[in-house]
Amino acid sequence: MAPDWENLLEDYDTDLADLGVAVFAFDGLVAYLEMVWEENQRINLFSRKMEPRVLIEAHLLDSLAALPFLPDVAAVADLGTGGGFPAIPLALCRPQTRFFLFEKSPQKNRSLRRFESLPLKLEVMGAIPEDGVLPKAVKLVTARAFKPIGTMLHLTRPFYEKGGRYMLHKARREKIDSELAACGADVKARIQALKTYGGAEERHLVWIND
Repeated sequence: MAPDWENLLEDYDTDLADLGVAVFAFDGLVAYLEMVWEENQRINLFSRKMEPRVLIEAHLLDSLAALPFLPDVAAVADLGTGGGFPAIPLALCRPQTRFFLFEKSPQKNRSLRRFESLPLKLEVMGAIPEDGVLPKAVKLVTARAFKPIGTMLHLTRPFYEKGGRYMLHKARREKIDSELAACGADVKARIQALKTYGGAEERHLVWIND
């Protein structure tokens, strides 16, 4: 039996309001939870043993923790989006913003195309191009649970070298400091602590070229 996502998400009304999630976005978030849960039964986007509340707290709210700080830009690229986190939750709250979802897994890519039925400006892409060139409209790069910071900058080097902005979801500060040290002194970053959900000890945004 499928979870009652509407009732479950209503339990987090206060959290959603604190994050600045508008009332109009609620139904879309419910629809996304329904769709991603169903897709997970097919292709294992996340653990099939995961409890519904864990999906809400550790993935949906964790993605939305960046919403109050998301710049008002025309387009965002999400690297290694997997099941659509953080791009789709953010897009549901910022429907005027175009999101390019980069995912190299053919199975996950096909799954993501189902979410294009949501009334959003989503464009599902394949792997990050070998030359690192992103769509011209992109003004911000984000990623969550993807690769080390230096690797992401290397994969999108043309964007980085032109001063492109990055808003990267990361966990432990110690790990962030290690990744930034490996990048060298030329990479200037600002680290911002986020509210945590689902028992997570630490969550941060790493801003580059901000």
